[in-house]
Amino acid sequence: MDAETIISSLTGAFPDALSDTKVESSIRVGAKVNSDRVKEVCQYLKDKLDFDHLSGETAVDYINDNEIEIVYLIASYNHQVLVTLKARLPRDNPEIQTIIPVYWNANWYEREVYELFGVNYIGHPYLKPLVLFPGMLGEMPLRKDYEGFPNKSAKNLV
Repeated sequence: MDAETIISSLTGAFPDALSDTKVESSIRVGAKVNSDRVKEVCQYLKDKLDFDHLSGETAVDYINDNEIEIVYLIASYNHQVLVTLKARLPRDNPEIQTIIPVYWNANWYEREVYELFGVNYIGHPYLKPLVLFPGMLGEMPLRKDYEGFPNKSAKNLV
């Protein structure tokens, strides 16, 4: 299955849920998805288009837009195309449905985003701290208004 076929299938199945769909290259496609339809789109990718692996899930803080964007990277072992889905959430109450029922490994990614950005994953079976020590819980250190962001005193060691 090629990138054009994948985008065509997605836009045909979810014309009202997807926007800014694009074929970035022969192996990459992307789309913005309504936050209330993410789980449904992921299920379609897995069941109908054979995208059987969640490669990553993270967030981006758009402080000036007062939004947090969740970014999903979804791959297939049977065809060499990577799908990037992006869903925007309000920064003051970022909530989105968990995709664990579709991709079990979302558990770890969602716990990390919950802890570092403050995104609540509705339906997550164990939304508990993963990486921060107890003294930092609730601080959301990857948000751009975090007191220590950016650390301009740190030296670039690369």
